[in-house]
Amino acid sequence: MGLYLLLAVVAIFTLFVYTPLPKAYDHQRDALVKHVAGATTAITKSTSQHQATLETTKSKYAFATLLASDATHPDDQDNLQDDYFIATRLLAYQILHAPETRSNDIPFIVLATKGVSEAKRARLRHDGAIVLSVETIEKPSWVEAGAANWEEVFDKLRLWSLTQFDLICFLDGDTVLNRPLDGVFADPAATPQNTTLSRPETIKQDEAPLPATYVFAGQPEMNRKHTYPPSAATNSYPNIHYLNAGFFVMQPSLQLLTHYLSILALPNRFVPKFPEQNLLNYAHRSAEEGGNMPWKMLEPQWNIHYPTREDLEGGVVSLHEKWWAPGDEEGLGPYLRSWRWRMEGFWEGVDELR
Repeated sequence: MGLYLLLAVVAIFTLFVYTPLPKAYDHQRDALVKHVAGATTAITKSTSQHQATLETTKSKYAFATLLASDATHPDDQDNLQDDYFIATRLLAYQILHAPETRSNDIPFIVLATKGVSEAKRARLRHDGAIVLSVETIEKPSWVEAGAANWEEVFDKLRLWSLTQFDLICFLDGDTVLNRPLDGVFADPAATPQNTTLSRPETIKQDEAPLPATYVFAGQPEMNRKHTYPPSAATNSYPNIHYLNAGFFVMQPSLQLLTHYLSILALPNRFVPKFPEQNLLNYAHRSAEEGGNMPWKMLEPQWNIHYPTREDLEGGVVSLHEKWWAPGDEEGLGPYLRSWRWRMEGFWEGVDELR
């Protein structure tokens, strides 16, 4: 028996010594394990944010997104594996918890439409987000949404009712951060502008009155092929005057909300192909197009639509891209998915320790 035991020990030792080490590590798994191991240091912070509400926040700034009902699984709204729901959780994790991207005590608000289940709302509150149930803005019959998940996009306009904040930065749910976004509130374009009220010929009498001042700043829609940083000179934009409504900074205003809703009530006042995006482009069109509240252009580093690996390596702060289906799969796929695994690993660790 002693001889057999000795032979077994020698065999095991030989296998250990001569088994080659892996030539590469699974970076996604490595990031998950490392973050779960450090989750204990974040429990105090995450617990304090867990009960965040509009009443308890003292911040004059906020980040926000819109979560609509799951158009992919209409009969299973409790599906917690819905891609957009996971994306919203990912934003909450990055803005509130991840050391590389979290904000400095700026809350994260999720506008939840009527179709979002209580199970999803509860999970987001647990993650530290402020979840607000928004009153539905009915889509007029003359507006045909270009995609099934755009049916509730006009509810995004409810942001303008949150007048306790000086500024709100809105991000579409399919956004992944690379660095903290706090500096966007200091961008020169995010300062109050005077509405042009001295040209009565440009003021439409069938629309609600314009506010005296406003803040509305964003970035133009991108070409899929672009440079970083993008510019008109490098043909990065199909139309530099056309705003992408997936990322913008605005000042809440009930008067401006009323103005938007009056536009929505007028059939064919704007082309409805991209519903709320085209409404905002119409309301904030340039002076050359007869507008009185033109949107202002944020610095290009804050957000990129149709991002590439070159944008990420160039230092863009946030990527407007679906973590589950990136256009640049080879360049961005592993990076985007690693954040999903980190988020889920973090909460598995924190929830177990709690």
